[in-house]
Amino acid sequence: MVDTKLKDGASAALWTCRLFLYTVVLAFSATIIGLDGRKADNIWNDALYYHGKVVNFCAYSASSVFEGGDHGACKYVMALASISLILVFFLWLASFVDALYPILTKFWFVELGINIFLTMWWLVGAIVVTAKRPSSVVMDALHITKDINSIEGLSWINFAFTLFLCGVAAVDGLLVGDKTSSSGKQNTGANNA
Repeated sequence: MVDTKLKDGASAALWTCRLFLYTVVLAFSATIIGLDGRKADNIWNDALYYHGKVVNFCAYSASSVFEGGDHGACKYVMALASISLILVFFLWLASFVDALYPILTKFWFVELGINIFLTMWWLVGAIVVTAKRPSSVVMDALHITKDINSIEGLSWINFAFTLFLCGVAAVDGLLVGDKTSSSGKQNTGANNA
């Protein structure tokens, strides 16, 4: 693994940055799934017991607890983080596994395309999560202010990190990618006989 990734300073820096950012986006996406899907957090609870009544509840766009909010938004937040988790996991795996990394650097434009998609995906998602924020009355009544703020913050951070990953993929492909052969090993020029 070290042999193919850390040939020179630029390769090492890009690989480290890429692996770190993919790991963080994975962790943040999993956290969003956990916060949105855990019934005890009351962001999305189809059997919320509130003041003697069972409510089918989603916090997004809710102006009162009994209203129930926008269930489509809760499903969207779950899909937002789940799809990102799956795509980023494969990119993380390709960065981490020695046999797959040469393929990733050779087809850097595919990684760039996926990262552009993820950047747009998280931009739209972060805007939706922020726009569908529940009223402060609902957040205070159910004590979900920290959870809602966490989902919003992590969504915006994932947007920023995937935007940065677009730059990493482009730099890696344009500047470093042409220094490697199809095996992923750096071309030193000594084998040009």
